[in-house]
Amino acid sequence: MKFNLEEVNVSRKVSDLIDKKDFYLFYSTYLNGFTRDPILMSVPIDDHIVHRGDGVFDNTLCIAGSYYLLDNHIERFFFSSNAIGIVPPFSQSEMRGLLLKLGKLSGKKDFITRYFLSRGHGSMSVYPHEAVAPNLYVLIGKSSPPPERYFRDGLIAVTSAIGLRPPASPQVKSVNYLSNALMELAAKNAGADAAISVDSSGNLTEGSNKNVAVVGKDGVLRVPPSDKVLHGTTLSRALHLAEILMRKRILIDVAVENIPTAEAYNSAEMLFFSTSLFVAPVVKYDGHTIGDGKPGKVWKNFHELFAKDVISGKDQLTPIR
Repeated sequence: MKFNLEEVNVSRKVSDLIDKKDFYLFYSTYLNGFTRDPILMSVPIDDHIVHRGDGVFDNTLCIAGSYYLLDNHIERFFFSSNAIGIVPPFSQSEMRGLLLKLGKLSGKKDFITRYFLSRGHGSMSVYPHEAVAPNLYVLIGKSSPPPERYFRDGLIAVTSAIGLRPPASPQVKSVNYLSNALMELAAKNAGADAAISVDSSGNLTEGSNKNVAVVGKDGVLRVPPSDKVLHGTTLSRALHLAEILMRKRILIDVAVENIPTAEAYNSAEMLFFSTSLFVAPVVKYDGHTIGDGKPGKVWKNFHELFAKDVISGKDQLTPIR
């Protein structure tokens, strides 16, 4: 590869690399304001979030002018930051107000808001105390729907040979997603759509950015113990919606317990839950056909419930007005 050492003209060259349609608005405590210019949507190289992966993040969808599960995401964001000793210099209420104002300023009704809290800038060392102060970065941009085939045909998943999260902090949504990225790389190389991590005993934990659950042939929805996985906001909502499915006898019960891979192979259905997917069916896992190899009735019913919930779910929607 031949490296070009020509000095870059920002307005002429860098701006040509950025698809302005995908980035609506960016806020930064480092900038002390917001911008609509993609050139300014950046993070300083000496911020610990860049060179040490020292920070946390979360995402929230806005659909038809309302944030979905906003308070749940903010609560997890604060839990993650405090768990690694980054104390936000603002309250949850102030954070909520900021995201609502930025959502309105974006001028959009449908988008995803991604927010990051870093240890701070001011040092290229590994030492946290050398950072000046925490920085908050908020990016509002285009929300791209998952491929339609995920819901029409179902996903193919494989077990990851790579461990996902440190045992001491599975609930921290850290920006250090190297393991997650390597899991997805391995899945792609195996011709699969997603990878699932297992613990040292061979029990399912979670996907790289998805919670996983299985529906046994006994009609019980099983999810891994919460101490082994990231607390999924969408999964938490799904467990509440599962009460509706139990009343309809579509599900018999919900259980939080270890799920050996062998049990997953023989399950009636496997499901992924995440902010972007809501719920998606897994139809093949490690070469084993799940159920009849097609998206099942539990997935279909969850899918329909989420479709209603994101538009009219009581206490789940926060209008940006």
